[in-house]
Amino acid sequence: MLYLNAGASTTIMPTEPIQASPVNQSFQDGMIREGIPTYTLSLSTVDVSTGDSLGNVSVYLDGGSAGFTSTRGMIGVLNISQVSEGQHTIRVTKSGYEDYTKSVVVPSLSPVKISLQAQLLVTLQEPGSHNTKIDIVFIPSSTTYNCADQEKIYTTQYVTDRSAFVTDVNRIVTESLFTLDSVTDKTDPIPGDYRDRFNIYYYYDSTLFADAFDGSAGTVPESLWEKASFADIVIILYPTYYTPDTGAPCEPNGGVHPGTGRIWMKTPADQNVLFLHESGHAIFGLIDTYCGSTEYWQNDPDPNVWSSEAGCVKDATAHSWDPSACRKIQQVNPASCTKQFWRWDPDPDIMREGYSGTFGKASTQRITSILNTIDSGGMTA
Repeated sequence: MLYLNAGASTTIMPTEPIQASPVNQSFQDGMIREGIPTYTLSLSTVDVSTGDSLGNVSVYLDGGSAGFTSTRGMIGVLNISQVSEGQHTIRVTKSGYEDYTKSVVVPSLSPVKISLQAQLLVTLQEPGSHNTKIDIVFIPSSTTYNCADQEKIYTTQYVTDRSAFVTDVNRIVTESLFTLDSVTDKTDPIPGDYRDRFNIYYYYDSTLFADAFDGSAGTVPESLWEKASFADIVIILYPTYYTPDTGAPCEPNGGVHPGTGRIWMKTPADQNVLFLHESGHAIFGLIDTYCGSTEYWQNDPDPNVWSSEAGCVKDATAHSWDPSACRKIQQVNPASCTKQFWRWDPDPDIMREGYSGTFGKASTQRITSILNTIDSGGMTA
């Protein structure tokens, strides 16, 4: 019988079976294949940040598939048999983690331990090119808001639980962004394949987070822009407002940092309609139709707000809408606010209410225009 140890192979004739310790067993067992000694190579995979074992990791030896690390028993372990002596290349991959490649020499004196770094930028949906889709990147906030004290507070909800953040991202995409057709005008609907016109990602760096309450729209770490320079919109997602038993509840708020090249917005994870309101600004360039301390302009082409009544009437007539529905943006009861801008969409209008309503004909037309522009070549909102 031929036994192989960590050094050169030798032929011995034992009177009793030789027992190896569990740690070294996989390195001492060997075979002869076509006259050449082979070895069993054992490796383990762990998360570099937590040290936790990682199962279901794909392992490739010298370019060929060698299997997956175990998800039962000794989690994160894979024994690769009949490996020839010498230098080999191990590559490991797992969804949500950076690919890793390592050179190993066989026989090895100890198990090969591979530490995987979780991906900072992870794809949730990527059906197309950056040039013809709307690229949205979600990032978690380490802050939320205390309604009782009327101040921002730090929270560990996303800081210590990546899966909680990813769950909230998937939920708000599914329940809000991907239900856009249910809250837009049905007589002239948005494109039926609108969901496929988005590339959706999330960015998670366990050492660096956004701050949703640093300024009206929050702030985003610079490292995100280095990883996701292609992003059309970055969305800061923050946990539910903290509302103690004592103290009046308050409405969560959103905000948009407009611009060219770097546009971001903030939104709470539990307010689907508010998400749509802020997305109306950030993604589709819609204007608020309430009367207050916000900015107004005629957002041509296909506006939902006009700088004159005549302009509103002209467009309404051209689209066979009722021109008498054009009205000034103002606060009627009490009569405390008036703006020299006009709107057409009926109430309840999401761009007026923020927490309820639908998108009317004017807003829907604008949304369709942006979706069609994106699909033909680029972001213009």
